[in-house]
Amino acid sequence: MVSDKGLSFFSYGPYGYYILGLLLFPGLSLAEPANQPCDSLFCYSSQNQNLQFETAMRLQFDHGVFDNDGETDFQNAWNIRRARLSSGAQIGQYLSIDFTYDFARDDRSAIRNAFVRYTGSNNSRFTVGHFKEPFGMERLTSVQDLAFMERSLASQLTPPRSFGMEFHKHTSYWTAAAGLFTTGTESSGNDTKFGTSARITFAPKSDAGSILHFGLGIAHRNTDGQQEIRFRQRPETRNTDIRLIDTQTFIADSYTYIGIESAIARGPWALQAEYIYSHIGKARISKIEPGNTIHFSGWHIDLTWIVSGESQPYNHEKGTFGRLRPAHSIQHGGWGAWRLGVRLSDLDLTDHPITGGHQRNFTIGINWLLNQNISISNEYVKVLKVDGGEFANVSPAIFQSRLQIIY
Repeated sequence: MVSDKGLSFFSYGPYGYYILGLLLFPGLSLAEPANQPCDSLFCYSSQNQNLQFETAMRLQFDHGVFDNDGETDFQNAWNIRRARLSSGAQIGQYLSIDFTYDFARDDRSAIRNAFVRYTGSNNSRFTVGHFKEPFGMERLTSVQDLAFMERSLASQLTPPRSFGMEFHKHTSYWTAAAGLFTTGTESSGNDTKFGTSARITFAPKSDAGSILHFGLGIAHRNTDGQQEIRFRQRPETRNTDIRLIDTQTFIADSYTYIGIESAIARGPWALQAEYIYSHIGKARISKIEPGNTIHFSGWHIDLTWIVSGESQPYNHEKGTFGRLRPAHSIQHGGWGAWRLGVRLSDLDLTDHPITGGHQRNFTIGINWLLNQNISISNEYVKVLKVDGGEFANVSPAIFQSRLQIIY
């Protein structure tokens, strides 16, 4: 499977050129370079600094080799996981705009971010548009900052990017965010008319290398009682479209996610854990059935060690782990940054009358960050068990690698 057809943005006709222009124009339209340090592809600003633009890119090239077991038929594959181009603008002191498009996708989900944000002077902000909902430490951590190539199995029980509005405030010790949302470009069968999400975090210690973090999130979705929804998950790789656990479509009146998160870091060591509980109201196979209240759940535990000695960073504004930057990059004669990680994750999508299956995975991986722009990842993912569903009792393994380029 080579997912590169989405890169042909010209196939979108005039819309492809429009999107490309929208992304590149801000970075190329001004003659004065920005006075601030720039880590992105292009950074320009007006002479008085009241208008600043930035264009960035993110490329991820994956390769997966599968060890099949039982009924599985995974195929070794190359995959362009992400090919994102983003453009942001800062207008004056308080207003900012962000637009991100993923050319590795060929459907409406290619639009990742599209929002306008007002940031106040007291670390508060108000955002309107299409963006991530406030829920989950792993979910809100940028993919370029994750210790693993893919988010855990439990990430299925988190809301996608959505259209809506959000109020967010943070200090050095806590964050609080809440918003109202409707269907977004990432939504599929679980489209909803209305939803709310909220998250609070508390970090009594949040300096790099000395972190203690706790968080709680909730997301609620209403449906019209006639709408089909579906929960399914890949085995922590995007080198296949096969899902080992899958509820298939069913009908429900509503569903709610409740997430508990915690993290601790000391120097180069970090431990992160999350548990997500899902309450689904009046789940039923057909519209004429009365339905039952059912529950799904998922969790993950991650342990990482930065072998090269850098401390685990923390993002105070987002309430997540931050981006690891090598202390000694290879262009300066160093070896970059090396990080080892192990993860245990679990997702249970079975509760009568729904039998989606119950899966548990073990992952071990190593990241080599040559500098702040280029990294190489290698992982071994073992499916420890699958109970129920179409692939019951299978236990395949996955070897996967990634080259990531960020500017």
